[in-house]
Amino acid sequence: MQTIQTFFRINFATLVKKAIVIFMLALGFNIEAQVRHMLDSIKYDLKQKREWYICLDGKNSVIRDLQTKIFGLQYGYTYNKRTNLYVNYYTSYNTQDQVLSNPTAGYNKRDSNTVLVSSKLTYMNIGCEYYFMNTRKWRMSFPVGIGIGQGRDETHTSKKYLGIEKNTVIPIDLGYTINYKIKWWIWAGAGIGTRLSLASSRYNGPYYYMGLSLRFGEMYNRARAWYREQ
Repeated sequence: MQTIQTFFRINFATLVKKAIVIFMLALGFNIEAQVRHMLDSIKYDLKQKREWYICLDGKNSVIRDLQTKIFGLQYGYTYNKRTNLYVNYYTSYNTQDQVLSNPTAGYNKRDSNTVLVSSKLTYMNIGCEYYFMNTRKWRMSFPVGIGIGQGRDETHTSKKYLGIEKNTVIPIDLGYTINYKIKWWIWAGAGIGTRLSLASSRYNGPYYYMGLSLRFGEMYNRARAWYREQ
């Protein structure tokens, strides 16, 4: 199983890198016209037919230089099969602690005086995602979102709890995603981006994801259409 996962990551990552390079080169020649065309397309799409959807939205990120998993739930509408408007709820899960101070243990060691901090980020955001490419096999998009939430830093030693610091965060998420449609019901996808907080920069950080996704919304729509035909 590990061999299959490693093979998938290496080969799909190579495809993603090539697609990103090609896109950035193409975009760089006439970025102003491309942005204007995208905004005009979004305005047009929002006046067209829409379909609701709900999906999980997980990613890997970095908070305080520590690898962190962020779990999310997304609900929104797809307009004209090209533009998404959505609401997200995110919460982070981190099993690692960062050393805040280490006065007596020495380098790369810990003792009862070592002060540790664990961070957690929870927020909601609203966003828009535009599919600038959506062919039979490929879909590429730009998701952009802004939200509000809270960051929590809990400090402790191995013997006692020291306290908690809470900070308001106003994160802006900017990303790029690419999906390869293996079958109508299963896609391979990857994405990269960054999170910039307007209120507390300690929660800034890059994010990425890569993996397979089941198209539950499409499954539901096809099952409903089949049922109505009976």
